[in-house]
Amino acid sequence: MSGSKISILLAATALLVAVLGATPVGQAAGRLVLPQNSVGAVQLKKSAVTGLKVKNGTLLAADFKAGQLPRGAQGPKGDTGAQGPKGDKGDKGDTGAPGATNVIRRSAAGPPAGAGGYSTAIASCQAGETLVGGGAVYTWAPPAVPTLTTSGPKPDSATSWIASFRNDGPGGSLTAFAYALCATP
Repeated sequence: MSGSKISILLAATALLVAVLGATPVGQAAGRLVLPQNSVGAVQLKKSAVTGLKVKNGTLLAADFKAGQLPRGAQGPKGDTGAQGPKGDKGDKGDTGAPGATNVIRRSAAGPPAGAGGYSTAIASCQAGETLVGGGAVYTWAPPAVPTLTTSGPKPDSATSWIASFRNDGPGGSLTAFAYALCATP
C-alpha cells in the first residue's frame, strides 16, 4: 500500500471512531473493553473458558485439582538422612529351653597306623547321656603324614563320634583319637 492510501485509511478510521463514539453503538462498544482483573469466576458462564482460550504457560500447578496433572519422571535419589533417635527398650523375651548341662568329654584311641594305613577311633557316650558334639586329634611319629578322612557322629549310632586318619607318609606311625561331648539332663 502506498503512503497516501494508508493516510486516507487512518483518517477514515479516526472519523468512524469519532462519529460512532457519540452514538449508543459506540458507547456499547467502549464498554466491551474491560479493565484488567475485572472479570472473575462469578462473571463467567460454566465451561466458557476452554484450553483454546488459555494462553500457554499462564497456568500454575495450583490452578488444577489433585490428580489432573500427569506425574513427571522420578528424580534422582536423595542423600541419606541423619540417624533417628534410639527407640524404646523392648519387652523381655521368654526364657529359652535349658542348654546342655553337665557336659563330659569322653575319648578313645585307635590302633597305630603305618605307611598307607588307617587309624580309626570311636568315642561313645554312656547310658543316659546325649551326644552334643565331638572332634578328632592325632599323634604321629615322622615321617608319617596324617590326613583326616572322617570326623563326625557315627552313622549307625546317635551316641558315638568317629574319627579316622590315613598315614600318607613313607613310614612312621600315627594314632587317631576321637572325643565325644556328652551331656546329661
